[in-house]
Amino acid sequence: MDAVVVGAGFSGLYMLRRLRDLGLSTRAFEAGDDVGGTWYWNRYPGARSDSDSHVYCFSDRFDEKMLAEWEWTERYPAQPEILRYLQWVSEKQDLRGNITFQTRVTAARYDEARNRWDITTDGGETVSARYFIPAVGLLSKPNIPKFPGLDRFEGQWFHTAQTPHEGVNVQGKRVAVIGNGATAVQVVPVVAQQAEHIYAFTRNPYHSLPARNHRLDAEDWSEIHAHHKEIWARARDNFGGFPYADFKGMGTDFTDNERQQIFEEGWRKGGFPLAFSTFADVLASRDTNDKFMDFLRSKISTLVRDPQVAEQLTPTDPFCTKRPPLEHGYYSAFNRGNISLVNMKNSPIAEITSTGIRTADAEYEVDVIILATGFDAFTGSMLDLDIQGRGGLGLREKWADGPRDYLALMVHGFPNMFMLYCGPFNPAILTNAPTLIEQQGEWLAACLQHMREHGYDFIEPRQDAEDAFVQLHQDTANATLIPETESWWTGTNIEGKPRMLLSWCGGFPAYRQLCDEAAERYDGFELHAS
Repeated sequence: MDAVVVGAGFSGLYMLRRLRDLGLSTRAFEAGDDVGGTWYWNRYPGARSDSDSHVYCFSDRFDEKMLAEWEWTERYPAQPEILRYLQWVSEKQDLRGNITFQTRVTAARYDEARNRWDITTDGGETVSARYFIPAVGLLSKPNIPKFPGLDRFEGQWFHTAQTPHEGVNVQGKRVAVIGNGATAVQVVPVVAQQAEHIYAFTRNPYHSLPARNHRLDAEDWSEIHAHHKEIWARARDNFGGFPYADFKGMGTDFTDNERQQIFEEGWRKGGFPLAFSTFADVLASRDTNDKFMDFLRSKISTLVRDPQVAEQLTPTDPFCTKRPPLEHGYYSAFNRGNISLVNMKNSPIAEITSTGIRTADAEYEVDVIILATGFDAFTGSMLDLDIQGRGGLGLREKWADGPRDYLALMVHGFPNMFMLYCGPFNPAILTNAPTLIEQQGEWLAACLQHMREHGYDFIEPRQDAEDAFVQLHQDTANATLIPETESWWTGTNIEGKPRMLLSWCGGFPAYRQLCDEAAERYDGFELHAS
């Protein structure tokens, strides 16, 4: 093959289309039995996108005709609809014939003599390719805590990314939800409506924002269809890759009353405008961030009736230094009579018993345990591929003290390996996924076209370019409040993982500019012809 792609989610499907446009023979491997990636695996109750649906799809640059044909039913589409969309895309673009399903890549070895990658699967097959393109996503390896006794629990338990495809029946049952991040914020209000009782095990609350979800009608879609190109152009220029208005300025330049009015406007709109259309210094200025936190505290105290529960649901880390989930009734769920909050900071889980969960000071009998405990982000899914580059250098060895790469796209020592939406230091944590996936995919396709036009068959980032990019990333991170917060953004949710911010936080436009400048003359790369 010319190229092998790993994964068939948003990024894998996008790359298959682009590689076909280049006339390259391509094969993708997908562990599931269908396309979808994240939206194939994550079928937990309440699963839905946090991005506005009209930009949570492929843009006019992918296929303008398809963009005009699909209409989402809600502002924030639920998992079944997103999965149907990706299935529809794969059919319309005739991509399934290039995908081998129910097959997991177990190893990838670079052969210097042949300048080829040998990719091995769990079925024992080995495929040779000039280009190796992991598109495995940054949230693909579940983080399953090693609670003592979990194996002897007699009820049903699962991680949210491994939810049974036939669904989960929680009607009239006692359910424990462990975790309080973006996934738990979606799970809790849905399960609370069905379960006899729900125990929400929390530790460090997140900064949840109101979603304000609603149905989209014909009038909505008439407006969207009429301005598709403008919407996407605006998204590509926005800090977070969303079609929102620009920041209004520095929060420190506004009076308290002016700031309050801007906060209230964002709160009424719902979604991420509160983070990406208010103040540009929210991540850099302690004063502006404190104003955000004061505003959130006041809102949570009005949404949750019990002051003690409200206090335990109020985040203490600076705003937006952890992923801010959109909530669809999360706070109001704690006003129900069938939900109890268990603070794991005050009462950590000691063990899982055959009938439930025992903490340091109590025991909870439950029928179902839902682990909403997140992922080994960015590096976990890449390291699971067991990749060896030039000279037998293992990626795990290369990243032992923390990941290193150039532009979140390539790694020195691993020629012709391109990471699509899974490379550490891409801006995914603060960026609409399709906006970033298309930008990286376009860059990759242009790079391959450049190589073909100039007779190159080998590309690898230079060590000095990689070092300079990692330093720039760290300098950018240290100019914000993010590194001081423990979360999956900094890798602290995984025991033994080196602590560092794993995602670019300087905004999508700045990241895109870095990539564009690097492609002007490819000075940061070594390119060779056989």
